[in-house]
Amino acid sequence: MDNKFENDDEKIAFLTFDDGPSTSVTPQVLDTLKNYDVKATFFLVGQNIEINERSEELVKQMFEEGHAIGNHTYSHNMRKLYPGNHIDVNYYMEEVEQANAVIGNAIGQKFSTRVLRLPGGYMSRVYYSDPNLNEFDERLKEKDMYSIDWNAYDFDAEGRWKNSEELLERVKESVGTQEKVVILMHDTYGKEETARALPEIIEYLKTQGYEFKTIL
Repeated sequence: MDNKFENDDEKIAFLTFDDGPSTSVTPQVLDTLKNYDVKATFFLVGQNIEINERSEELVKQMFEEGHAIGNHTYSHNMRKLYPGNHIDVNYYMEEVEQANAVIGNAIGQKFSTRVLRLPGGYMSRVYYSDPNLNEFDERLKEKDMYSIDWNAYDFDAEGRWKNSEELLERVKESVGTQEKVVILMHDTYGKEETARALPEIIEYLKTQGYEFKTIL
C-alpha cells in the first residue's frame, strides 16, 4: 500500500478497474473474471452507480462475488476536486463519504473502504507539486486510508483508440519483469475493447506465473 514491493520471487498481479460501473462493459468484465475464477479491485465513481438500477445491481454483484471495492470519488470532476490544480482536501473527503454512501446503498449495507484512487492518480498531484498534498496525506492517515496508484497499464484511456490486441501488448510492455504489478484498466462506457482484451491479459499473466489478489 505504500507503493513499495519486496522482491521475494512471489509474482502477484492486482487487476484494477477505474471509473465504473457501466452497463455496457462491467458485465463483460465480471463474466470474464468469474470464468477464470479471478478477483479484481474496482475503483467506483459514485455518480455512475446512480445512473440506473442496473448499475446498482452490478455493484452488488461485485461485492457478492468477492471482488474488492475502492473509492474513486463521487463525481470524478477534476475541476471541483483540484480547483486551481490544488486538491481541495475538505471537498475531496466529502466526495469520498458521498461515494461510500452510494456504494453502501447499492450493496444493501453500510460501506467504507481504506482504499481510494485519486482521479488522475496520486502521482499527478506529486508531478504538479500540489501544495495541499501534505494536508491530504495527513487526512488520509487520520482516517487510516490509503491512495493506490498503478505500475502497469493497458493505456485504454490514453492516446488514440486501441483495439484489444494493442491493449494486451501495452500490458505486456508495462508489466515487464516486475514481480508485483498493479494494473490499471477501465470498465466505464466506451471501453469495450478492454473487456475483449481481458481474457488474454489474464491468460498471459498466468503463463508468466502471477497469482491474482485484491487490494483491501
